[in-house]
Order: sequence, then C-alpha cells, then structure tokens
Amino acid sequence: MIGIVIALREELTEFLSNNEFISHKHNQGNRTVFTSKMLPEVIVIESGMGKENAVSATNTLIECYKPNVLISAGFSGSVKKNVQTGTSFICNKLWGIPGSPAFWTTNIAENTVIMNEHSILSLNTYLNEAGAPVRIGSCMTVDGFIYNDNLKTWVGENFPVDVIDMESYWVSQEAIKHNIEHIVVRVVLDPMEQKLPPFIVEAASNKKSRNILNGLKHVATNPGDIKKILQIFLQVRKARKILTFTIGILSTSEDYLFSLSSGRHK
Repeated sequence: MIGIVIALREELTEFLSNNEFISHKHNQGNRTVFTSKMLPEVIVIESGMGKENAVSATNTLIECYKPNVLISAGFSGSVKKNVQTGTSFICNKLWGIPGSPAFWTTNIAENTVIMNEHSILSLNTYLNEAGAPVRIGSCMTVDGFIYNDNLKTWVGENFPVDVIDMESYWVSQEAIKHNIEHIVVRVVLDPMEQKLPPFIVEAASNKKSRNILNGLKHVATNPGDIKKILQIFLQVRKARKILTFTIGILSTSEDYLFSLSSGRHK
C-alpha cells in the first residue's frame, strides 16, 4: 500500500480524476480520503495546511491503512534564484522551523535526512529515466504561508534549502516514528522573486475562498488583480501537471520504493 499525503486536493486533481479516485469522509478526524479501483494499492488523504493537520492526517493514514510507503506531495515556494514554476524536487534533507518569522533564527531549526546518498541518487535516476525530470533538494517546512519574496530570500540565504512548504517535515517525522519508508516530492509553484497577492494567500488557506463564486466576486471588486490571478492560474496548472505525472509514476512503483528502505537515517 502506498499512502499519499497532500495538503489540498487541488494540487492533485488531475491525478485523482485520471485514475478515477472517489472521495470519502473518514470518520477519524473527519478527513477526506480518496480511493480508486484502478489503483487499489494507493490511498490519498487530504490533510489541510500546517503542522497539526499534517500530523493528524498522516497518523490517520498510518493507523487505518497501514501503508508500506508514504509520499508527502504538493506545491512549494522556491527560495533560490532563477528556479521556475514547475521545477520538481525530491527532498532528501528536511528542515522544520517553528513559530512566526519575526522570531526565526538559524539556531532554532531542526533537520533530518530521510535517505542515504545511494538511495536518493537511485530514486533520482529512476524518475528521470521514467520521463519525470526531478532534482535532489532540501525542503524547509514553516508554520505559515510565506508569500513575501524578501522572506523567501532570507530563508534561501540562511539555510541550505531549495524550497519551502508547510507539511513535509511533519509528515516525515510521523513516518520515522512508525518506521515507514517515505519520500517527499515538491513542485515549485511560486519562484523566489514572486510576491503572491493576498487573494491567493487567502484562497490557499480558506476552502470557501477557492470556489468560483468567491473568485468572481474578488475580480468584480478588484479588477486590477485579473492579470495576477491569470498568472497564478497558469502556474497552478503547470505545477499540477508535473506533479500528476511524477506521482503517477511513483504510485505504480511500490516494490521499487520499498526497496529503498536501507539507510533512511544513515
């Protein structure tokens, strides 16, 4: 069984649709899970954003479905220059930094390595040869949505990381506790140089704001944001397409992924 943790179903809508996944409300934590007769050995759970959601959803997935492999998948923001939307990373080193950015310092961050060098290089080769170009990288998990380009720049300058998200580190910590093989796949949505508009930040954190009606209301009252919204729409479509393809390969590779189990902590 392969378990996939995503923050928002919108990140994997093409994968879910292409493989005829059906959504179910799970009674533990009221989580939405997705199952498919086409891929009966794959279970997808929508966690929501942030540490608490990621930990709760991952534990639900582990306790109820007993996966052999966990995948933390989704979008991320780049913290390095000239990394474009759609760039895909398999993150071998994960960082977590708690609290508000106002209190961040370089000595409060935690980090862990989830595969040895041989395993991560093998996975990189496997995906690239399958037609899914990925880079080996590092991910910093933060507590809040980082939309400011200056803050993304600060992270990139002070930590050896490539991208930021809000879930990967915590999914990984739960997988480690249960001794489950796991990988992290993150596709860049917003480049380091891009400052996301407040409407996009609200839409990411508020499910109601992601529907069409609310989007139309925002455009009607803020016509100047039309170009920004269109740009983000195109970025989401590109990142989602690439993530769908990569997860499609991994979702049929359980035996190979389980074979990477040597040396997660070495």
